[in-house]
Amino acid sequence: MSKEMLKGLIELVPDEDVETLYKVVIKFIPETEPESDEIAAIMEGRKDREENGTIPHEAINWE
Repeated sequence: MSKEMLKGLIELVPDEDVETLYKVVIKFIPETEPESDEIAAIMEGRKDREENGTIPHEAINWE
């Protein structure tokens, strides 16, 4: 079976079953271990958010 054929089959899945199909398909995608610099960046971001909090989206002047 080709990927194109599989894509075509997915189009036949009713909308209410897409979430179930997603959960099944995602199990076949291997997880990768995060790199040490990725972990460091996450920890730095968490620390910054803890110390400085966040700014509400509507409080930013986008112009």
